[in-house]
Amino acid sequence: MKKELIIGLLISALTIAAIVYITQFSPIDHGSEDDLYSVEISGDDMSHLTVQDIADLWEIESEILLTEIINTFELQGEYTTNTTLEEMRKEYAFSPTLIKEIAEKIKIEG
Repeated sequence: MKKELIIGLLISALTIAAIVYITQFSPIDHGSEDDLYSVEISGDDMSHLTVQDIADLWEIESEILLTEIINTFELQGEYTTNTTLEEMRKEYAFSPTLIKEIAEKIKIEG
């Protein structure tokens, strides 16, 4: 009885180890952050773009994007569609990835 229990525990431990190894070190492409968005651009590159540039990339209305950014981060400055993200980030240091999420949401909602 003891021997069977030990063998069962050993098999369970090896199974768990195999699953962990496969999920952590597998060469299978699990996708990247860029797969989440319809536009592939780095956050670094985005920070130098204007709201209009970003809206053009996502093929959405720039005024809607601007309004969503201002409302989301409760910005108080005077911003236009010609304002860069870098300028807006001086007031609130948001991640450009969050702008990707906002743009994607607007695009999906139409």
